[in-house]
Formats: sequence, structure tokens, C-alpha cells
Amino acid sequence: MKKNLKKILKSAIAQTILARIGYSYLWLVFRTTRWSYVGVEHIDSAIENQRPFIAAFWHGRLAMTPFLWRWEKPFYMLLSEHSDGVFIAKIVSHHNIRSIYGSRTRNGARAAIACVKQLKAGNCIGITPDGPKGPRHEVSEGLIHIARLANAPIIPISYALTCSRFLKTWDHFLVPLPFGKGVYMIGSPICISQQKDAVTMEQSKMTLRNTLINVEIDADHALNTKE
Repeated sequence: MKKNLKKILKSAIAQTILARIGYSYLWLVFRTTRWSYVGVEHIDSAIENQRPFIAAFWHGRLAMTPFLWRWEKPFYMLLSEHSDGVFIAKIVSHHNIRSIYGSRTRNGARAAIACVKQLKAGNCIGITPDGPKGPRHEVSEGLIHIARLANAPIIPISYALTCSRFLKTWDHFLVPLPFGKGVYMIGSPICISQQKDAVTMEQSKMTLRNTLINVEIDADHALNTKE
């Protein structure tokens, strides 16, 4: 019975229906939340200067991040080819966000090339540096390589809500609830060094990791949200 149910839920039709329901729920949360925006000028400036960038955010704060995107410039998200990634792709597609599939363990090189191609074409990419399976709050080298090859800055993003719950998952996934207050926190762009040596790579990863953690903390503190 459980196997049959799993099979049904992973079918294309079921995922399409569930994705529509999921998007409708997230849209309800977005519309019924009183949002404030901190640092949105960093994105405005990049768009105005026609400079493509990588939006980086932790996997645990994925749910509401796509709703931050309100600009006409095409936006892509790097997602896993696993069923979870495909499901997320179906949800964000309702927000006119396109997807690039790949991960550290599957088609990573192909996905990185696709990301660089879109960035050089002037489009923007969203990446969860600790996704799709963690470790939590650890930056993968793939993101740094993509930023360096495309010569694109990384803009760190997070959000917090007064009405939310944290799941006991590896990423401490934040489940948004409606009818509260929310804040989107956008940090200053981070430019990645063109040097390829191991020391520079580790420094870049640590800088991005610390910045993303601080942006998340700032978002939580802005609304006194406690995990």
C-alpha cells in the first residue's frame, strides 16, 4: 500500500497537481504577510547596470525566496534532478522561474556550464549552496566555480517570518505560515577572485558561508524569530 502511494505521488500528474496546490499555498502566505525589504537596492543596482548575478540562499529558506523576484530579467534556479528538485521546479514555474538541473553527484559539470552560459547571456541564477542534501550551511565548490567562470557577483539572500515552523530535517526547513510579518534580507554582492588555487577557493567558500549565515541571523533578529 505504501509503495503504491509513493509511486502515485511521484507520478507526473500527481506532482503537477501537488505543485499547483503548493504554489497556491505559498502565494497565500506571501499575500497575507506584511513584508519589509532590507537591502533590495543591491538587486536593483545590478539590474539597472545590466549585471547578471547569482542569488545564493540556504536550502532551509527556499520556500518563500522565489516570491522576492519581481524583476523582468529572466531568472533560473539550479535544482537537483531528483524527484524533490523536479517538484520544486514545478512549483517555481508558476512564478515564471525556469530551472537548470544538476547536482554535485549528477550532471554537475553540465549544469555548471549551463549556469555560466545563462549568466554570460545576462540572466540571473538562484542557487542553494548547501543543497540538495547538505551538509547544512556548507558552501559547495560548484557555486564558487560558476561565479568565477562567469565573473558574476553573488548576492546573499534570506528571509524570516513571525508565523512559521522549523522542520526536524537536515536543513531545518522553515515552513511559512500565513497572516504574519515577514522580512527579506539581501546582503551586499560578493565578488569571487579569479585565482584558482585551493587557498583562494577555501577563502571564498568561507566568506560566502559566513555572509549567508549572518544574513540569515539578521533576518531572524529583525523579526525576533527563534529557531
